[in-house]
Amino acid sequence: MDTVKIQDFIAYFEERLAPVEKASSEAYWDLATTGTEEASREVVRIGKEYNALFSDRDEFERVKGWYEGREALESQILRRRLEILYKTFAGRQGDEATLTRVEELEAEANAVYNNHRGKVEGEEKSENELRAVLRSSDDASLRQGAWEASKSVGGPVEGTVRELARLRNKLARDAGYPNHRVRALDLQEIDVEGLDRLMEDLEATTRTPFEELRGEIDEHLKRRFGAERVMPWHLSDPFFQSCKQDTAALPFPGSGGHPGGEPGAGNHGQVTGEGTGATTALDPDRFFRGKDLEALTRETYDNMGLEVRDVLARSDLYEREGKSQHAFCMGVGRDYPYDVRVLANVQPDSYWADTMLHEFGHAVYDKYINPSLPYLLRSIAHINTTEAIALMMGGLVDDPGWLSSVAGVSEEELAGESERISWIGGADRLVFTRWALVMYNFEKALYEDPDRDDLNSLWWDLVEEIQLVNRPPGRDEPDWAAKIHVAVAPIYYHNYVLGHLTAAQLRRYLEDNIAGGPFYKSEIAGRYLQEAIFGPGARDDWETTVLRATGEELNPRYFVESLG
Repeated sequence: MDTVKIQDFIAYFEERLAPVEKASSEAYWDLATTGTEEASREVVRIGKEYNALFSDRDEFERVKGWYEGREALESQILRRRLEILYKTFAGRQGDEATLTRVEELEAEANAVYNNHRGKVEGEEKSENELRAVLRSSDDASLRQGAWEASKSVGGPVEGTVRELARLRNKLARDAGYPNHRVRALDLQEIDVEGLDRLMEDLEATTRTPFEELRGEIDEHLKRRFGAERVMPWHLSDPFFQSCKQDTAALPFPGSGGHPGGEPGAGNHGQVTGEGTGATTALDPDRFFRGKDLEALTRETYDNMGLEVRDVLARSDLYEREGKSQHAFCMGVGRDYPYDVRVLANVQPDSYWADTMLHEFGHAVYDKYINPSLPYLLRSIAHINTTEAIALMMGGLVDDPGWLSSVAGVSEEELAGESERISWIGGADRLVFTRWALVMYNFEKALYEDPDRDDLNSLWWDLVEEIQLVNRPPGRDEPDWAAKIHVAVAPIYYHNYVLGHLTAAQLRRYLEDNIAGGPFYKSEIAGRYLQEAIFGPGARDDWETTVLRATGEELNPRYFVESLG
């Protein structure tokens, strides 16, 4: 195999790719921060230009041939560059009209999610405002209105999502795959059958503890709202992907506490505990009211020797009309010094404290990639490895030590609460895992048949079976389409699950073998992350990265133990 020819081609292609990739990121940032039609058109235009880079069939066949014979290459770096180039090429194969239509529909969907505001009692509400109702209101009718408003974007985008699934499936079948899901996992270097087995094992492992937790939550909510049956709007998260507010008034196992009085006007979650149990409901938001979340984020990463001030300066962190209501981190181009940015809609509460730490976990990963690596390797090892860092950092909001040493929560406030705070964090991870299983199984069915007429019912079948959330009587709405990932980040949710597994394993390794204590207080831990995960970038695949960073292959045991 002519290694010089391969190196020359990759270098030539990287030169063509770099400016278009940077322009594409700038265009997406503009759309996310403005939501304008002009920005949407620019995303589509740049998307077509990006796709055109991979449209030469002869070039693709040449790269494919090199890829298939890559084991003969002596250079691991060249082999990895070739693997990434091939996967990138393969992911952009297809007829031009279909690829362009996918770009158009994704841009249209993004604009709808950015600009949509659900209505409650005739007034438009942002996602932050709807979340606030579900997190704190004792008015069941108002809560129901807020929950229904949180799903109202589903109708306007349902047709777009179905059409995207059809077109993605067409591209997948043209490339020899049965559907888009199988193709996407293959291009993500994920074994489909192995992932299915892992998800089945997690479903079985978490079912009993989840059922027990749901039973406690439901009894609490029935008393709180005087309801015979707990409905989705009684829960504090519109998709029940988090349970921190719902578990706030529950005693953790072994505490000896029993829920008594319920939250209401002037009572805000009082609990008449017994034995050694806590005596008041733990409000996770109270630790962050009036706090500067930018400052907390900065201090957290300072403690680990990781600089984020430059990222903060380039970021867009606060809510306004037309802007995406979600949060993400992105790198604009791969030129050093790296241009890394975070979009958020910060409020002083637990949700956004977690989100800020999470997104800046992505940011430090992107920022500390070794700039001397070849262009294609100046990236994360995998989606799930960057999610692992982000989830490990976001999880600090449930760590009593971090709350005390960084967030400035007094010993008086934490007195008797530390174990319960940690327990709530474990319960939240358990609830998120069940939610992720809904997404995983729904998308599997969606891409098997995007035209099936029972998607609305299928969604609720999964929600009832996996999350134990009751379906509202007679409801037949595309609630599944209200989740933005289904439209514009498909076949992604398994990366959160793998990220959680890796995060638990990595934290254990850092604290047992590197920091000798809490990793978030240790510059040594920060340097280790730079050397073992961030710096190597995409030099190795994700499984090799996990092995290098933790000393063993991915082991779900650490995550299961972290659930408490």
